[in-house]
Amino acid sequence: MKKLLVGLSLCLGIFSASAQITITTADIATPGQVLHQATDSFPTTIAIGTASATSQVWNMAALGQNAHDTLSFLNYSSAPNANFSSANLVIKEGWQNNYAYTINNSSSIQTLGLTGTLTLLGYPTAITDKDNASELLVNFPYTYNSTFTNNYRTYAKFPFGHNVTVSGFTVLIDSLRDHSTVKKTAIVDAFGTLTTPLGTYTVIRSKETKITHDTVDAYYAFPITPSWHLNAQTSADSTTIYNFWANGLGYILASATMDSTGAVKRVSWLQSAPVGVGIKEVTESNNELVFPNPAQNEINFVADASQQKAIQIFDVTGRLIDIITITNNQTTINTSNYANGMYRYNIIGKDNSILNKGKFTIINK
Repeated sequence: MKKLLVGLSLCLGIFSASAQITITTADIATPGQVLHQATDSFPTTIAIGTASATSQVWNMAALGQNAHDTLSFLNYSSAPNANFSSANLVIKEGWQNNYAYTINNSSSIQTLGLTGTLTLLGYPTAITDKDNASELLVNFPYTYNSTFTNNYRTYAKFPFGHNVTVSGFTVLIDSLRDHSTVKKTAIVDAFGTLTTPLGTYTVIRSKETKITHDTVDAYYAFPITPSWHLNAQTSADSTTIYNFWANGLGYILASATMDSTGAVKRVSWLQSAPVGVGIKEVTESNNELVFPNPAQNEINFVADASQQKAIQIFDVTGRLIDIITITNNQTTINTSNYANGMYRYNIIGKDNSILNKGKFTIINK
């Protein structure tokens, strides 16, 4: 009997050490939910762990915030684009008009392409970038020892219309074409627990490697004969990223990008679990976001200052207590004099209409 109990104990111990989570489509945020994400551009003493080592413990509680962004998950109808009509989930980055068009189903989540504004040679430039085939983000179910390879191409052609210096000559670039070939491999090579400023979670860790060959063609309009110049710029790059996934958080809990020496050079991490639109009463356009909510001494509104001019704050009785002018795309309001409780807000447009309304809470003061 003693030998049986010892043997059973050993078996249970081995089973416990091998326990791991599985990521499915249910762990991806759904339309109407918003995630807050921070980036630490100067992480220190961050270790990403060891491959093939199970039950690891990662501590990233000291991660800082050099940048803040939001990920808004939308229906395709909220950001329609004829280039990506088969998308069923659109991810909007922050207040910018940057969108990733994806397909999320029971077998995978994959990106069909991107639209947005990038700064090229110092000029903000609107781009539509199409993937062929699509970029595979995750194969479901995603768990320890899961692997996939993904070879795809990206293509974007767009007007530029700016003068640049080429070999000492100033030329007018009318348009640009950017096309890349990407070889991507991923393996879930470890699991354990990860602590970030958001909390401690059971996670799996995937290692992703991308080898990218990028080519830019330029249409020179002046002073030489107008024509396409192929391979105006070429580059090759290899990137390794470690993604830490946990159940129920809507997206990647933490993502560590490595430099050429194998050290961590940047970490993006979630600051919140998914927040539903029913809580924040955000309209389908998702033009403004409020964080942190609940708040203590200050609260931030991320909005489009080109369309919105003011924020009205009301107490629980409906009394107007504050009006804040919107001058930037992020407005910080000092709430240190606000009493604990719930408040409502209206977002006022340039035409004095109410573009949106919602609520936030002040606690722990």
